[in-house]
Amino acid sequence: MASPRPAELPASVQRALETALAGSAARGGLLPVTFATEAFAPLLENWLRHARAAGVTDPLVFAMDAGLAAWLEQAGVPSIRHDFNGTLADLWYQRTLVFEWLARRGIDFIHSDIDAVWLCDPRPFCRAGPDFDLVFSQGINYPPEVWHAWGFVLCCGLFAVKAGPATARFFARVREMTAQVQDDQIAVNILLLDSGLSWRTDGAESYPLINRQGQVFTAYRGMLEGVSERAALRVGLLPHDRVPRLPIPGADALVRHPVGQGDLIEKLRAAGCWIDS
Repeated sequence: MASPRPAELPASVQRALETALAGSAARGGLLPVTFATEAFAPLLENWLRHARAAGVTDPLVFAMDAGLAAWLEQAGVPSIRHDFNGTLADLWYQRTLVFEWLARRGIDFIHSDIDAVWLCDPRPFCRAGPDFDLVFSQGINYPPEVWHAWGFVLCCGLFAVKAGPATARFFARVREMTAQVQDDQIAVNILLLDSGLSWRTDGAESYPLINRQGQVFTAYRGMLEGVSERAALRVGLLPHDRVPRLPIPGADALVRHPVGQGDLIEKLRAAGCWIDS
């Protein structure tokens, strides 16, 4: 029988986080957080180059294996060493431990996948408007039950968190559900759907988008606001054209996070967000 997953970060990782955050330039703002392994070092290097060009300093990079930790040390990039069992399911679980830890300690943060490339700093946009607890970029249709209910889904490839008791409780539940369903994006969407999250779509300008499989989802021109009284959360949905998953020419993108099968580097190059060495 498989061993139960840990309910908190190892003490060594917590100590490393405390040390890193004590000197972080992002303390008091949204701390950029990302995760990678040695196999994805070129993607991380590209992400870091774009982030620096956008004026972003001191991202919190989790090196999920020894190879990446050594590569980052040689490159002079600070990182936090963490581990996982080599599966995507465990990578997703391990990052929920980080999200919960940060929320419990009052650290506002923004998580980014390394293939969600920052063309501009998205943090000011995430904090514009109402006082959101969570702000997510838009996915397409996964998980399908949430897509059918809302017409869209939330994407865990880019999201911002205002730390506090409500978001700490939420990420504790995300952690617990991710251990069961093996996917944090499923957990986030299902938990918010089940919490009775209500989107305020009245007066919001929407339009349909179609993915390569011909499935239609709804996008909005401006930030969409949702409220869950049960979870005590206010949630924002970023406009799709600011963080596009589909290859939309002329989109006023802050971040590009192209979806699709095949080589990630070629996808990013085709989307105009790859800097060659």
